Amino acid sequence: MDRKAWIILVLCSLGLVANYYYMSETQKELEVQQRVEETAQKTVEAEALKDGLVTQKPTIESGEKDQPHTLVGMDGEIEDVIYTFTNFGGGVKSAAFPQQQTIYGEGHVEVNVHSPFAVGALADDYQKIDNSYYEIVAKDDKSITYRGQVAPGVEVTKSWKLVEKAEAKGYQLHLDVTFKNASASVINVSDYGLYTGTVAPLHGKEMQDKAGWFYFEDSSFSFKQHKPFSGGWFSDAKAVEIIKPSSLEYAGVNNQFFTTFIMPKGFQADSLWATGREREIQEDEEMMKRWVFTMGVNFPDQVVNAGSEQSYSVDIYMGPKKRELIKQVAPHTDSIMNYGWFSVFATFMSWALNMIHGWFGDASWAWGVSVILLTVFIRIIIWPLHNKSTRTMKRMGKLQPIMKEMREKYADNPQKLNQETMKMYRQYGVNPMGGCLPMLIQIPIFFGVFKMLGSAVEMRGASFLWVEDLSRPDTVFEVMGVPINVLPIVMAITMVLQMRLTPQAGDKLQQRIFMMMPLMFFFFCYNYAAALALYWSTQNVVSIGQTLLMKKLPEPELKESGKSSNDDSAKPRKKGLFEKFAERLEDVQRQQEIAAGKKPGGNAPQNPMAPGQMKQAKKPKKRDPKTGG
Repeated sequence: MDRKAWIILVLCSLGLVANYYYMSETQKELEVQQRVEETAQKTVEAEALKDGLVTQKPTIESGEKDQPHTLVGMDGEIEDVIYTFTNFGGGVKSAAFPQQQTIYGEGHVEVNVHSPFAVGALADDYQKIDNSYYEIVAKDDKSITYRGQVAPGVEVTKSWKLVEKAEAKGYQLHLDVTFKNASASVINVSDYGLYTGTVAPLHGKEMQDKAGWFYFEDSSFSFKQHKPFSGGWFSDAKAVEIIKPSSLEYAGVNNQFFTTFIMPKGFQADSLWATGREREIQEDEEMMKRWVFTMGVNFPDQVVNAGSEQSYSVDIYMGPKKRELIKQVAPHTDSIMNYGWFSVFATFMSWALNMIHGWFGDASWAWGVSVILLTVFIRIIIWPLHNKSTRTMKRMGKLQPIMKEMREKYADNPQKLNQETMKMYRQYGVNPMGGCLPMLIQIPIFFGVFKMLGSAVEMRGASFLWVEDLSRPDTVFEVMGVPINVLPIVMAITMVLQMRLTPQAGDKLQQRIFMMMPLMFFFFCYNYAAALALYWSTQNVVSIGQTLLMKKLPEPELKESGKSSNDDSAKPRKKGLFEKFAERLEDVQRQQEIAAGKKPGGNAPQNPMAPGQMKQAKKPKKRDPKTGG
């Protein structure tokens, strides 16, 4: 790149950094102003309550005290999850994961801490979640049973127990719900559902596109976010979204790394509802608003007659979104990873990463080394394509003088230029798509890794070198409020070095646009997980080594196809798909020119008559004089 291009590139970079800093400061000012307005509104409401202008929502008063009970989900000797049960609602007040540290403080990750209601509480709808008192009927270190009255003459028994199977690793609970109708009228159990609780983001900068609510029905996975509840230009915000599933297998809520979902057993849910609202989540010393979701899964449309009872069973998973674990819970549950279009690549990467990590056990540096080794293995696999691509680009570079002459010769005839260009590629056995193929292959691999690492709970808290947490940016310090992340900087520098070593094809404008890619990837990955920047930086370093190795190999010779050469590409070969497609285009173009009265490859119109015949045709024919009679 010349000096002018570098100046433009530096100015653009400085402009992006300044814009990032300005937007951050503006966002902080807006959040402070919003909090001031909310405080003022609360003060107004408090004064109005004192004056009797508004009334508080009624709460259930009970003289009974909560008797918390805990069940511990074990993976062998390791405590993976601690469920805390509550009498109010007869369900799980919270689930803590001793092996998962919080981002801030010394505590452990917990789910449902942002909800006043228990997971498994009965819910009429999102505004009527049961918080009544249930008495403990029986309990031990593996189970607990509650009994309570939710309506006059309607008694409900809830029996909870740990699912004891090795695949569950303690993260799965089984719940039996029994409705006993002691009233004189029938009740419809579809008026009741089970509450999923909440799974809030763990910190303010957690990826918002990973948080939402989901359900699986009719072999189809649906993942939703806050759009129905926040509205937009073309729709109004809803308080709740109601779904009528035809064959529901499970439904739940999640954040970037953890999830809670309910799996009906032996019955078809009548409906499910979901709602969400913004809550303040801590990020460093600030509080940021992020969406938190909750759901309810209703029982089937079925009546319980007077004096009768009816039971239903569900399984509830509360734990990390670890694919190797979550796919063991039930059929189709691996869809919760939500890898999207690149699920094939992301699934393979997840399997390979966990397999490599198994070689090192529980070493603190194991996940970082696993990412590096996975990258090296990928580069080795695609090495033949990379080698062929580089040699193709070198040969295309040697064709540039010929291309320049053809552009000057056929400057006024683009069609002829295209024909001659394709002819030249065939003549020298060069496939212009060959230089792009490795890049096209790397795109789905990159997005597969991107999707996989975005939900890889394995990266949480995993340290490597100066990186404290591979699931977060590797910020070492800040300058004027801008975080300095080392790995994305290394990634951008190694990308530039790699491109400088790679043979450049195309004109100067194309080369300059191509050189902008490091800047694009730099800003794309800057605030993403450090594991992704580690993967991309390692790939660049390995690619640089491969390029330097190829420089020691003999240069490919530019020979016409069919002529003797030591280069394999100069030997007679079968036509590739690109060449066949180009020939087909030439045939179509030739037919169009003939139909238009032109010579194939030229501009002059064809005429089947000779010049003398043309003049004779234009000469008027003499007619005999008319005679009377």
